[in-house]
Amino acid sequence: MTVITKLWQDEALRMDPERLAAIYVDMGEARAQVAVSRAMEDLAITLERIKGLARVGRLADLAEKALRVRDIAEPLGLSSLSKAAANLAEVGGTKNPVALAATLARLERVANRSLKMVWDLQDLSG
Repeated sequence: MTVITKLWQDEALRMDPERLAAIYVDMGEARAQVAVSRAMEDLAITLERIKGLARVGRLADLAEKALRVRDIAEPLGLSSLSKAAANLAEVGGTKNPVALAATLARLERVANRSLKMVWDLQDLSG
């Protein structure tokens, strides 16, 4: 008899809310709202491109896009997303399909939760 174990990863998200708050202080609420919204859209688009690049095996391009995610997430204070993207970029160079699949799945989980968290924070701010 084969035993199948389903693993569920539920790591805590790390976020530095002071970084996001600093954007609002520096830019003013209206301009910051637009800038953060654009950054979130850019993240979503880049994450979709990463999935497509993974499907066709373009690992160098995937690593480049993962670093773009890291560079967008870091100033927003999305520490977990930044780290997951950096890990994917690193694994992309190894050509290890199991590690690639695992880090890509992690990036997707963390990205979905991070994007939702920022959108929810924006909704609360008004």
